[in-house]
Amino acid sequence: MSAIIGIDISQNSSSYHLLDAGGIKETSGSFSMNRSGFESLLRQVSHVQDPRFFMESTGRYHITLAHFLLQEGHRAVIVNPVLIKQFSKANTLRKTKTDKIDAALIARYAKQAQEQISENTRTMDDRRLSVARRREQVAEQVATVKTQLKADLTVAWPEVLAKNVFTQGMLRLLSVYPCAQAIEEATDEQLALALKTPRGRGLSLSIKDLRALASSSIGIPSYGPLVKDSAQSLLFLQQKLDELTKTLVALVRQTQNLEMDIITSIPGIGEITAAHFLAEIESIDRFERYQNLIAFCGTDPGIYESGSILKKGRITKRGNPSLRRYLFLMASGVIRCNPYFKAFYDKKRDENFPHRKAMVALMNKLIKTLFAMLKKKEMFCIPT
Repeated sequence: MSAIIGIDISQNSSSYHLLDAGGIKETSGSFSMNRSGFESLLRQVSHVQDPRFFMESTGRYHITLAHFLLQEGHRAVIVNPVLIKQFSKANTLRKTKTDKIDAALIARYAKQAQEQISENTRTMDDRRLSVARRREQVAEQVATVKTQLKADLTVAWPEVLAKNVFTQGMLRLLSVYPCAQAIEEATDEQLALALKTPRGRGLSLSIKDLRALASSSIGIPSYGPLVKDSAQSLLFLQQKLDELTKTLVALVRQTQNLEMDIITSIPGIGEITAAHFLAEIESIDRFERYQNLIAFCGTDPGIYESGSILKKGRITKRGNPSLRRYLFLMASGVIRCNPYFKAFYDKKRDENFPHRKAMVALMNKLIKTLFAMLKKKEMFCIPT
């Protein structure tokens, strides 16, 4: 059995607690969160053979240390903070909290549960997950700015909202001519140039259409700068989103090309949601049963049992919210494109399940299907 080193991570300095292989001898110390500090940590524990380092997932602070340890040939394991908190509640009534105490707590938890967490914890490079999370953030920003643009146009030029204002061509037009007054003041030559896309294809709108939308507008020209700002922001964010999407898909395909093909073999699931799914779970080998994957997603029902009382409540939501969000998108896709899953959803609705409850049931059905396909390395086929 290996020695255990629990590490409590902070931004500038961190504490460690070492338990030897027999769980008897304990030592502790601290180190700085830089290269010299990381090297100091290895020197302080150099007398231990084949140690295993355990640390909580603390935002981004743990990533550089875990990467350093892996590069040096050591085993670095990231533990879910919720598990540490539950272990603390079950093993102590004290409310004293220091970095040294937390490091010892992580070490003791790892000593007790190392066999389970060794199979269910991230130990690989977090690049894919970082790109996936950044793409998710940018996608949320895009949605926010789209809402803002519509709100700005409602005041500045409401008539144009009858058209699709989110195409690249319309956004470029609005970033130059954001209100009816700007259209009226522009020449036909200027508008003709604005209506052309970079590839030479024009918008479906003609100059006559634009002038018609502008001539009877009730919009307020002074709100034009706000429209221009929103349109320019949206063009920038959409380009950024496209770049992150290509990067994420490429990163996932580098290491899990077969898994991508397996997941996208299900009609209704595309490369983007499949890439997010794989980035979040890292590897299906982390999960012994599909129920473990359901719990990781947080779509398992909360259960309350006391004596003869047994209640199943709402989903726990203790799992991964990003993974849960993309599973919902995947479930929405298979309802539209996959008769097998659509029939399952309809069956739940016929059983008087509300829409959201039926969607959770479908998400869990999808998880079970994906788990089996990835474990067996089989493409999707409708069960007979």
